[in-house]
Amino acid sequence: MEEQKLYECLGQALEVPDVVNQKLEQTYDKLTRRKGLEKPHGRPAVRTALIAAAAIAVLCVTATAAYYLVRQNVEVDMPQTVQGLVGQGQPSWERMEVYDEAGHLIYWPRRDMAQVDEGQAQALLGDCLPGSGYRWQIEDYSFTVEGYVLDEHTGTAKIYYVVERPGGFGADAVDWERGFLNYAVYKLDITFSALSDVETDWFGSHTFVDVSRSTEEKLCLVESAARDGGWRAEDGLHIDFTVRGEDGEALLTAGLELPGLKSLPAQSVSDPASGAPVLELSAIGLALKCTDIDQVDNITLDFADGSRYVVQDSASGLDNRDYALGTGESPDMVLQVVFNRLVDPSQVTAVTVDGQRYAVS
Repeated sequence: MEEQKLYECLGQALEVPDVVNQKLEQTYDKLTRRKGLEKPHGRPAVRTALIAAAAIAVLCVTATAAYYLVRQNVEVDMPQTVQGLVGQGQPSWERMEVYDEAGHLIYWPRRDMAQVDEGQAQALLGDCLPGSGYRWQIEDYSFTVEGYVLDEHTGTAKIYYVVERPGGFGADAVDWERGFLNYAVYKLDITFSALSDVETDWFGSHTFVDVSRSTEEKLCLVESAARDGGWRAEDGLHIDFTVRGEDGEALLTAGLELPGLKSLPAQSVSDPASGAPVLELSAIGLALKCTDIDQVDNITLDFADGSRYVVQDSASGLDNRDYALGTGESPDMVLQVVFNRLVDPSQVTAVTVDGQRYAVS
């Protein structure tokens, strides 16, 4: 159907099926609960847009007008997206300690990135990637999720997306040297949560800039995320897309949804003394049972070819974690780690945590 005919059709007075109404109400309830928002009452600066998975285009009522948001399936360069997903466009740097203008110490641990083997990446991730990218036009923002992988076993995820805006995102919105966003200037707040029926669905995450592809008006971003609680990859993800003003107020909020996927597989590793499972290992992260997450200082992966991946080493000031999330209470805690590179679990022979070696069979 041509776009113009689609809009003409949507502009008619149509009876909305109950299932769509129900989905809209659920989506709005999820958005308002998560963000603590209230329905607008005489606040013309705030717009709320809803996209339900039950319909490709949904009528969105705002404080001043009504308009449609359409989720488009778009073709993407998947090999390029996969390379971005696993850190190809992100920089390495050395350990650094500097003082800012106010005299506060800023500490940067060393970060080592690795080259991506395209064939290996496709082999490990290919079956668990979406069949296309997904794009929304939200006022003057073009938002495209090019690819994402979900691992329900370790509770980790990686999402690669592109945000474009004529005129850009403000001077100094990006630290181009390290691939970080400057949130004092960058006013977009994009968060992800699971659509599974779980007690806590919001993902903690860190955003990195793919500096090899990004420009002032087009930011290619990688979200490395983790969430416990038994969510399922097949249920998909909810996205809160929020534009904030200078004082932090929400000027526009859109609730979007991504379809579910096949979960990445994971390797279970047991404690040699007790035989009980102690960690789960996948291509993008791990989940480690421990007594205290703050006492974990070194995590190292050994490979069959004799190489090693030092994920974290506090003693030497090395941190190759994209993101880490700790849950539970001591002595029963879980540390979830998102890697800053791709790992082939079948080639890992051992995971060593603070001197304790766990063989991977």
